[in-house]
Amino acid sequence: MIVLGVDTSGLTLSVALARHGQPLGEISLSMGYRHSITFQPAVDQLLAACDLTLKEVDLFAVAAGPGSFTGIRIGLAAVKAMAYAANARTIGISSLRALARSSGGDGLVAPLLDARGGRVFSSLYRGSLQLLEEAPREIGDLLTALESILEADEELLITGNGMAVWQQGLQGQAPLPFRPVFASPAFSYIRALTVIELALEDLEKDEAETDPFLLEARYGIASSAERGHHGLAGS
Repeated sequence: MIVLGVDTSGLTLSVALARHGQPLGEISLSMGYRHSITFQPAVDQLLAACDLTLKEVDLFAVAAGPGSFTGIRIGLAAVKAMAYAANARTIGISSLRALARSSGGDGLVAPLLDARGGRVFSSLYRGSLQLLEEAPREIGDLLTALESILEADEELLITGNGMAVWQQGLQGQAPLPFRPVFASPAFSYIRALTVIELALEDLEKDEAETDPFLLEARYGIASSAERGHHGLAGS
């Protein structure tokens, strides 16, 4: 089975190919929110380098959010179109789950994605076990949730573009009872190969919706346009 993995939910664009679970190649570009320009050339280049065509892809795996609203829409629209053209299946994966796995941490990992307005999309994982529900949180609320779960002096790996929001939110805070450490830049973005890995795990456990027409974004919160329409505050 040929699987094409995609992440456009953040600043880094990542696309990857795998055959029977074995990586064939991956392209990651940290060029900002230029996915509408860089996505299709990256996919075409990767397919050509792996001597494959789009119609040979059996499954498309995509990071479905939360993250950048525009980025998520670009990725999902492209995946649906490619899956339709290839008569293939699709699987959507949580961006926070993929970010936690991409960090390489084998202990407690808190994936954080900037949700604007001083908030972060956040969760907590120990390996494949999710310990904290995904939600946009202010740093104070996140600390309260983490302190109720972590043991004193326990190490916590923090990853993702929400790390800067975390550090700003800690200004003036008392020392933390646990020990936060930060993922290096090389491990603080979502890898498309990780999206493939998680999709195959869900497929094996029969826990995945594979109909392209039922593939949905996981925005986490309303977009700014939607908030304006409903009279909600925030950016």
